Amino acid sequence: MERKPRLLIAISLVMLLIAACKKTEDLPDLTSNNVASTSSEAAVTGNVTYTLVKSANPTSTEQAAYTLITAAMDSAVWYMNHYTTFTKALTVTYVPSVSTADGNINGSIRFGSNTYYMNLATALHEIAHTVGVGTSSVWWNTLIVSGVYTGSYATQKLRTLTGNATAVLYGDSQHFWPFGLNYPTEVTSVYDYIYHCEILEAMQLDGL
Repeated sequence: MERKPRLLIAISLVMLLIAACKKTEDLPDLTSNNVASTSSEAAVTGNVTYTLVKSANPTSTEQAAYTLITAAMDSAVWYMNHYTTFTKALTVTYVPSVSTADGNINGSIRFGSNTYYMNLATALHEIAHTVGVGTSSVWWNTLIVSGVYTGSYATQKLRTLTGNATAVLYGDSQHFWPFGLNYPTEVTSVYDYIYHCEILEAMQLDGL
């Protein structure tokens, strides 16, 4: 008589495992900068594009950098276009003298020679600068007050994502946290990329 309950429990566990695997398959692979076009059913809602400026006759070092930057930017644009409604045309360059990477509200992104920063997290972080994080007057004068982000939409989004009804977004003249992707080491799962984009989308509603 004990076999049937055990069998039902075993079947239930298998079904839960299959459901969990399917959920994971719907998301991009954290271990790769590349994002397969079939990795998620999320609709395309944004229109973020980029052009990588290349040397006419690149050196081996430049070509290696272009390969890494392209993978990072392809994935970053994928996330922005599936989880935000931003429209932005970006111009990306490889500038060895840049210490890490930087982004400007005029749409320019520069990657330096340190290949550690040629990754998805950094690319998304710099795109955030191009849409106003740390680069717009509304960021400096309205949204960040005494180190705290004051916009209601992004604050509520953070609270919804974390399940913490009192969670607060913090920021300075250039960055925000949590989920600001200020360092590549902050990333622990693909949800960090998604939450970053969803918070950016909420910031847009706040006037970013």
